[in-house]
Amino acid sequence: MFGPRSLERRLFGWLLAVALVPGLLVLAAAVIVGGRTLSSLGTLGPWEEVATTGRAVFQAADSVPAVDPALAEALGRHREGLSASVVQASRWQYLAERLLELLPWIVAALALLLTLVSLVLSRRLARQLARPIGELVTWADLMARDEPLPGPGRREHREVREVAALRRALRGAAQRIAEGRARALESERVRAWGEMARRLAHEMKNPLTPLRLAAHRVGRAAAEDPRLEEPATVIAEETARLQEMAAQFAALGRPPSDVRSEVDLGELARGLLASDVPPEVDTELVAAPGVPRVAGDYEALMRAFRNLLRNAVQAVTEPDGVRPPRIRVRVEAAAGGAAAGGEVIVTLEDSGPGVPDTLAERIFEPDYTLRAEGTGLGLAVVRQVVGGHGGSVEAAASELGGAAFIVRLPVAPPAVPDHAHEETP
Repeated sequence: MFGPRSLERRLFGWLLAVALVPGLLVLAAAVIVGGRTLSSLGTLGPWEEVATTGRAVFQAADSVPAVDPALAEALGRHREGLSASVVQASRWQYLAERLLELLPWIVAALALLLTLVSLVLSRRLARQLARPIGELVTWADLMARDEPLPGPGRREHREVREVAALRRALRGAAQRIAEGRARALESERVRAWGEMARRLAHEMKNPLTPLRLAAHRVGRAAAEDPRLEEPATVIAEETARLQEMAAQFAALGRPPSDVRSEVDLGELARGLLASDVPPEVDTELVAAPGVPRVAGDYEALMRAFRNLLRNAVQAVTEPDGVRPPRIRVRVEAAAGGAAAGGEVIVTLEDSGPGVPDTLAERIFEPDYTLRAEGTGLGLAVVRQVVGGHGGSVEAAASELGGAAFIVRLPVAPPAVPDHAHEETP
């Protein structure tokens, strides 16, 4: 029924004691007082004395030859009333004796009924008080195992306000713990990948220099020998691919610099659209007037947005594209973000095939790519750079039919004039 030293067992014992002890004391007091009262009410002693003296008076009156008629009538009425009173007293005497005989059984029945009611109510109340605490203990164990908490049940709306508040607090804590754990895992994964990428980039750069020289020599020899033209092209392309991969590994292993400056994201986007997008792709830049600058590492931010733009170019220039190649970049300010005074939102959209909703988060992992020739490092570099600037990046569907990458970066704090640091005379 109960576990050893369980809360429900202790509550049940205390509630049962609180319910039974006062009731049994009241019953005991009622028995004592009621018994004495019945004994005093049911006695015939005084009435017997009145009946004896009344009979003596009646006999004396009967022996008188001539009695006043009024007195005789009064004596008759008194005799009738006395007889009725004696009969009534006899009846009460009988009822009092029977009730005194049944009183122990009545008290026992009431005590049994009180005990049963107390048992039922105490058990139910103890279970209602102990059940939420047991469930919350289970919730704490689920939180420790990183498992989801149960959703709101039908009985929760009947619980006391404090227990309901504790449930809400635990659900909120579980969500925050899960988010913190996810951020910690992501940070650790990025750190591990960054360390590995840094080492790989270092190891790849050593043989790349002689490979580039050899590719250049093979290319010069292919100009004289046509048989070497195809091998020279393959060597040059693969060498360039390895060089690009080494650059991506180096970028992933290099966190943003701590030296920050004010960066105009609108101008940055305009320059990248002019330099990194081929002429056959239709581009559009929508920069809202008065967009504040962000504080960041210009080279790192340019590297991140260049990766996004190159991915968009590759998406819209695929041979099996069903829509005209188009890229649109929007730069706008959003108030109330970054907790410091707003943030700048850069949305890069394309008309390519888009990103499935199920992969919107996974594409930022360093070891995942949607293209056969991709390295899977470009978007990982983007997330690392943006996260290092206190911002966020996410993938969504674009109004152009393809993918949209939304980058949020905190606004740079306002510059303090030099004269503000001068001492006042």
